[in-house]
Amino acid sequence: MPDAGVTLSSTIKINICLKEVKMVDIKEAKKLIGYCGIYCGTCGMYRGRIYAKIAQEFLEVIKAAGYPDELTINPKGVKPDFDFNEFLKGVEYFSNEDSGAYCHEPCKQGGGVPCKNRPCAKERGLETCYECKDFPCEHFSETLERYPEKLKDYERFKKLGFEGWIRFHAERAEKGYANATRKYYAQAKKEKLY
Repeated sequence: MPDAGVTLSSTIKINICLKEVKMVDIKEAKKLIGYCGIYCGTCGMYRGRIYAKIAQEFLEVIKAAGYPDELTINPKGVKPDFDFNEFLKGVEYFSNEDSGAYCHEPCKQGGGVPCKNRPCAKERGLETCYECKDFPCEHFSETLERYPEKLKDYERFKKLGFEGWIRFHAERAEKGYANATRKYYAQAKKEKLY
């Protein structure tokens, strides 16, 4: 006989919730943390996980619409003031995950752009600048200029602890979050990030 406190609807809810829970492999997710606190998994450039996918879809639309021929018969007879073939080359370049436009390695494995944070954090033996007693410092100023939300992320790091903070970012990445636009993309690849 079923427990009097358990109903069919609560059992279904529990089963649904269990199916949605994904375990984050902290050891592997930790490899995607940049010294500056960026999570490579939420970077649209990392492996082309977002930007290449969007470019691929845009390229599909361009080709399906019959461009460049359609440009000559548009309703207002207006011709573009750019070279369409050069534009198409750019879209094709960004749609190719192996074009050289995207990082294929996380920051700590040599990916990403050169920055002042990396050598400083490496010298101090830190996983992330957020662990430093001098945070924020002069090395981090360029990062803060571009990503002022890093101060809020630092507060999140202090509140959640290292593993909780990694879990937060890994879960956002799985949902298609992109740091640069601060938006979620359905087009984000559903591949394993690590």
